[in-house]
Amino acid sequence: MAVPSTDLHLIRAARRVFTGPAVLLDDPDQRARSARYLADLTHPYGLELPDGPGQDALGRSHAEMAEALIGALVPPEEPVDLLVLAFARHDVLPGRATATYLSHLCPGTPLSFAVCDQGPAAVVSGLRLAHAYASPGDRTTALLIAVDQAVLPYRTPTPAPARQQAVAMLYRTAPVAGAVPEHTGDVVHAPARMTVLRQHPDVAAGDVAALAGSELAALSAGRPDTRVVLGVDLAAAWPAHPTDGVTVAPPGQPVTGPWWTLLDVLAADPDRSRPVLTADYDPDLRYLCLTGWETTPADTRPR
Repeated sequence: MAVPSTDLHLIRAARRVFTGPAVLLDDPDQRARSARYLADLTHPYGLELPDGPGQDALGRSHAEMAEALIGALVPPEEPVDLLVLAFARHDVLPGRATATYLSHLCPGTPLSFAVCDQGPAAVVSGLRLAHAYASPGDRTTALLIAVDQAVLPYRTPTPAPARQQAVAMLYRTAPVAGAVPEHTGDVVHAPARMTVLRQHPDVAAGDVAALAGSELAALSAGRPDTRVVLGVDLAAAWPAHPTDGVTVAPPGQPVTGPWWTLLDVLAADPDRSRPVLTADYDPDLRYLCLTGWETTPADTRPR
């Protein structure tokens, strides 16, 4: 699916790596209840909880990661209209309505959605929701939060993310005058307008290199200053991908990795405007996702 030109502007973002166990599982009774709940869910599928409720690696909850970034990114005087939580692996407490809980914490008490079961495509699906919700001409604000949960209390056929981390991106339907690309602690000021949003479903592994190559060539429109962020799975499925101006996201972070990397690319070269593209592929679900961005040069800010 291709979305026409958008009015979404990335205003700023926040990101953080989280260590240590979930605070909500510090309580032994809560841990025991969580273990029983997960045992009931996993038993029909032949999955066991090998370490029981006393395990040392307890993971970090989606809510705790997202709450920390909301506090860093969204001031109380800037209400949010829409909140989307995107993830691939369920929370340490999967029975919790996390998106609803986050809406309660977020300024503006926004309408909230959770996007899951789409692997790395979850963030792009979240952007589609934000685009569909945004009203041209109105000042709509959308907050998209992506999380990677590294620890589950049972064995899974796919590797776990390398670390627990989250990326939150704040969007508006109008740019902020005077925004300057910079890093301030967990917050990254990377002003950019989203120009392209495309999802191709059911792309076979043997076809993805040709499709990704043609799409990126068309979207770059021959501009030599275009920068590209490739997801690690797309890079693996496309061994002959171009390298000039291309950054491959680090392995082990299927949901957050490309977006963490995108923020660095958007904030680079703050004195010039240039196109930036992202492309990612899920070899299991066979989604090819692409986004395009136009950065905002720092020298256009009011003086």
